[in-house]
Amino acid sequence: MLATMRSLYALSFAVLTTASCASRAKQSITLYDSGDYAGAAKAADEGLAEHPDDDALWGMRVRAAVALGDAPGIAKSYGDYVAKRGGNDAELLRDLANATLLQAITSPSVVLKIRAIGVVEDLEVSALADDVAHALGDADDRVQAAAAVAVLHGYHEALQVADDMLRSENAEARRIALEGVAKKIGKLAIADIEKGANDGDARVRAIAVRWLGHYKDPDAVEVCTKRQHDPDEGVRAAAAVALAKIGLGDLAAVAKRALADKSVVVRLAGVEVLALGRNDAKLAELAADPDPTVALAAAIEVKKTHADLAPKAVQRALADPDWHVRAGAVNSLVQALGKDGAIVAAKGLTQDGELAVRLAAARVLIHAGDTADAMPVLAAALANHDVEAAADLGALGDRQALDALGALATDPKRSPEERAAAVSAHRTARHVTPALVAALADANGLVRVEAAATLGALAKD
Repeated sequence: MLATMRSLYALSFAVLTTASCASRAKQSITLYDSGDYAGAAKAADEGLAEHPDDDALWGMRVRAAVALGDAPGIAKSYGDYVAKRGGNDAELLRDLANATLLQAITSPSVVLKIRAIGVVEDLEVSALADDVAHALGDADDRVQAAAAVAVLHGYHEALQVADDMLRSENAEARRIALEGVAKKIGKLAIADIEKGANDGDARVRAIAVRWLGHYKDPDAVEVCTKRQHDPDEGVRAAAAVALAKIGLGDLAAVAKRALADKSVVVRLAGVEVLALGRNDAKLAELAADPDPTVALAAAIEVKKTHADLAPKAVQRALADPDWHVRAGAVNSLVQALGKDGAIVAAKGLTQDGELAVRLAAARVLIHAGDTADAMPVLAAALANHDVEAAADLGALGDRQALDALGALATDPKRSPEERAAAVSAHRTARHVTPALVAALADANGLVRVEAAATLGALAKD
């Protein structure tokens, strides 16, 4: 890892913007380039003793700590730098994130490659486009598909690779390729999307059917009708909505079939079909459906013409013994009752017996501007080391919550998945903690990539 990091961080010297800064950091840079990261850190420290406001020296101190894999040293160095500087160094954060992503793209891990390529695509990191393009020749079809989609518009060979991956033996590669081609090429790829609707993998079929509806492909009525009988609930739901968006055929029959399905996912799709067809009469009837989730969805759709139905449906859902139903209803409060009504309802739910419901209510209150009633809920959850509560409080500027979020992101006793979740939660908090930067040195590659993705997004914002 360390040998690779040396070459990767060579791209990071853009922060050395002036001759004087470059000369002060020259010794540290020289030692860093030679692979002597401890020496580079020492030289940076010696330079900072005389020039404590030198951004280039601080940048080298942080880079050396990252190359050494010294998480505590990274956290201290970046924390001290921010304190001296009075704010984040967005350019340094981008460089550190890019170097970590490049390391993942060139690693032997398929999982790391795919995730890093996805981050490069999402954040539009042009500096790594050539490196992603190099992955077009990867031995794994999934990596090839991800790379092709990421650079589809910038590299001629990417189109051919994407086309090849649509016919890969690997279902995940086909899924990645189809999603990207459908999104980026659009109606020109309709023939391939139609073929995808008959794929042997349910995930591929669901994506294909969804995009056929998005593009309102009139030739897709037959295949979408067929997919209403698919064994996968996600495909059945996508097929019903797609047919409604295309707008051809017997949509009343489409809605009827979806609403009779055993899966709530498909029944909710049936509600959407009725809404797209503006069938308010049937939606009003559904507001009394035995399933409180379906009833609430229907009541929200006809709120303008049947204003009395939404409050009743909300009341039913919030009284349901299943906390999942209650939590879902809380998330729909503003849609159903408007801002003022949602505040009133959410206040009562801050005492619910289920933490997930209380937290959902607190978020409704925060978004509606009532932080006072939300704070006790979030504070109690924070005391139990809840990541989401730490992120929500962090977004409100709570220093204790930000410290807790950073601690959760770097706690070696927590699983890599838990640390990665805490790293990603920094996006909700909209804050870079020193611990988040330190997560670039985590022992787990996925945590490092998530840290890079989060830092890249926050630096971009």
